[in-house]
Amino acid sequence: MNTDLIPALDAAGLPGPPWLFHGLLVFTFFLHLIFMNLTLGGTLMAFVANLRGGGRPADADSVFARRLMGVNTYAISLAITTGVAPLLFVQVLYQQYFYSGTILLGWIWFNLLVLLMIGYYAAYLHKRFRGPWLGVSAVAFFAIAMTHVAVHLIHVQPEKWAQFDLGALSVLRDPTYWPRLFHFVLAAVTFAALVAAWWAVRRARAGDDVALNTTIARSAWRWAIWATVLQMVDGFILLGVLPKPVLLGVMRGGLPVLGPLTVSILFGIGLLMMLARVSNPVEKPGLVSGTLAALTLTIAVMTVTRHQVRVLYLEPATSQFQATVVPQWGNFTLFAVLLAVGLGTVFWMVRRVLTSPAEGDEAA
Repeated sequence: MNTDLIPALDAAGLPGPPWLFHGLLVFTFFLHLIFMNLTLGGTLMAFVANLRGGGRPADADSVFARRLMGVNTYAISLAITTGVAPLLFVQVLYQQYFYSGTILLGWIWFNLLVLLMIGYYAAYLHKRFRGPWLGVSAVAFFAIAMTHVAVHLIHVQPEKWAQFDLGALSVLRDPTYWPRLFHFVLAAVTFAALVAAWWAVRRARAGDDVALNTTIARSAWRWAIWATVLQMVDGFILLGVLPKPVLLGVMRGGLPVLGPLTVSILFGIGLLMMLARVSNPVEKPGLVSGTLAALTLTIAVMTVTRHQVRVLYLEPATSQFQATVVPQWGNFTLFAVLLAVGLGTVFWMVRRVLTSPAEGDEAA
């Protein structure tokens, strides 16, 4: 590979062993995905449900939409907060490539902050004024997903930077772009739908407006089933359109690479079987909770596979550079302590919401 366009390594070196930052990148990105899925999937479903509800306050679809946006009261903020750490670890490990990818996208990458603010405030404007704001929020978050997928595909393909420099939007013609985008979008819809179903089942089992919550649980369950079916199909398409060297790297990667991929495929099939067994989620609360837990575990395993595919994409370039390691254990210790405190705070917040929920239809 011609490395002329790849910037030099940071002379300061890595502040710790590479395996540590690879692990932290995967772990923190998984945490980000949990809240990102609620934000993106929940907003998209809420937009559709709100249209179907026709603005009628007592309609089950309208209540479903309000409930999803109630969850997003927390999820949007937490998606932004948890997105900082994986962004930093990407820059630690792949600063030569990530920065170049964002520079090639230029104004599109800078507009990410604009889109984020629009999506964030439009969600709150919807809760207060209704109108078109929910659609604005859904479009903004979907555009953010498109931007992140574009940056990812540009930064892992330095051999195409000269082509992207002539027109960065040519990344939309990359064979993996749309399958990759919809793989994440469908996963987000599935996760948000299962969380909504789990919450509706919880409220129905507690005797709170049983008929309404049963209807919402069934509707959310249908969303989860069809999104999972489409995602399974899309996942195999994505695997098939990977560049040949990357696909061969996956197939020949042995247990460390094939293991997580195989497990995620089996989990996906198992998840679909669990979803298909339920016609009325309220009657099977244990299976609903188990399905949500299985999906969360599937997301964790797929996060590992995603990172391994990134490593395979970049291997021809990264193999030609050798980063020095200059440990900064004091800074790492401070980060570890703050991460533990932050996770503890988020756990306390979620537990408080679940044990002492707000009253009314908009309670999350």
